[in-house]
Amino acid sequence: MECTRYQTDGMRFIDDELSLEERLQYQAHVRDCDACRRELESLGRVVRLTDQLKLRVSDEAFWKGYWESVYRRTERRLGFLFITGGAAMLLVYLLYRALRSQELWTYEGVSIAVILLGLIVLFISVARERYHEHKNDPYREVER
Repeated sequence: MECTRYQTDGMRFIDDELSLEERLQYQAHVRDCDACRRELESLGRVVRLTDQLKLRVSDEAFWKGYWESVYRRTERRLGFLFITGGAAMLLVYLLYRALRSQELWTYEGVSIAVILLGLIVLFISVARERYHEHKNDPYREVER
């Protein structure tokens, strides 16, 4: 018998894919061939080890814990702070540029300055209100 043929049949033997005749021939060969016996034992160990592995399925409890985690809350607050700060800085800069402009004291200049000032006040007001609503929201823990 040619040993290389039976080396390739080891996995088929473990997976029960050999016909009865092939199975009997392989078992007879493994009894006489140390190399094939060692290979079969090695394949058996691999199969047993992979059978012990368990895939962790992401369940609802995992995701609920994730969304309530400190990391998420910190990340969202930091992002909101950067967006708010950046937008306020941009509006203040635009107002500053408008105030320094020679054309400010024209009708158009005063109108733009008042609009920018109104946007700044409105933006800060909405951001502050949204922050306080979020902290005191009685439905914050309700799943959506």
